[in-house]
Amino acid sequence: MQAYDGFVSEERSFIRGEPVDSSTLDSLRNWYPITFCHQSNELYWRDMGQQRFVESFFQNSLNTQPRDQRRVCRTPVSALSQFTECVAPTAFIFHVSRCGSTLLTQMFSHLAQCIVLSEPPVIDAFFRVYSENSPESILIFQQLIAALGQRRAGEEKHFIVKFDSWHISRLAFIRKAFPQTPLLFLYRDPQQVLASHQRQRGPQMIPGFVNLGNICADLTDLMPGDLDGYCLRVLDQFYTCAISHHLEHDLRLLNYHELPALVWESLLSQLNLSLTLEELEQVKARSQYHSKHPQQNFLGDPQAHVKHACSDKTEKLYLQLEKLRQQANSTK
Repeated sequence: MQAYDGFVSEERSFIRGEPVDSSTLDSLRNWYPITFCHQSNELYWRDMGQQRFVESFFQNSLNTQPRDQRRVCRTPVSALSQFTECVAPTAFIFHVSRCGSTLLTQMFSHLAQCIVLSEPPVIDAFFRVYSENSPESILIFQQLIAALGQRRAGEEKHFIVKFDSWHISRLAFIRKAFPQTPLLFLYRDPQQVLASHQRQRGPQMIPGFVNLGNICADLTDLMPGDLDGYCLRVLDQFYTCAISHHLEHDLRLLNYHELPALVWESLLSQLNLSLTLEELEQVKARSQYHSKHPQQNFLGDPQAHVKHACSDKTEKLYLQLEKLRQQANSTK
């Protein structure tokens, strides 16, 4: 719980800036919701001006804004209802982490016609505060996504949201709120995912650091401190959720090894994204660089050094996903 409180504290750091009385604002255009305050039923916002979200993650765009331009306010949650000039979601991206999802969003983020938001912290804050069983929650979630998809420049036609990896367990709720939005799930060979987390652990792969919500990893036979085993058990849950949602909620399965060619060979047309030749070349050029470090050529990730005792179950689930993906592709 202590580490989890630290994660919430990081969100609070995003709303440090010049305080603005929301009653003095004509509208919340260009303001973005950052986190909820459960005790006061309020929402905290940050004025992003004309700055676009082109960094690898939503929080990186918040951090790159000059400190003297950071303005914050808070409103009742009902303020979400004022957003009407919005772009309907083009796609929601779910993933297992370290599987190409950030690269996928980065390939679209610089296109003027696209709003691309990668893991906005307010979505995780929403799931910590609101019950999935309440009709009110669905309306608030719909309004929250609309606020994130606000049209600012006038050119935006598409809106893509990448969720945190553990939000795959919230997919049934998200599908209920957005029954027509295409849902994508990116995954990867578990040994490669594990190898990436061995190099640098993601917060979701450290016990207790993140509230994983509906993700309940089985830890009964793991030794204390076995971070690799914990990572595999979390992956088990991600894969299992994707398998159950694939048919029930029309979740499209995408394997890491299909990237980046999958984007221009099929995904663009399936999402009704029409690009000029110049834009297409821009997308292809971005695919050659590291997803999180766009100045670096991507040279690939190493394999995990030693096969873990928990690997067999995880690999079986991965192969089950692969079979479902191949079956779906064969019917197209």
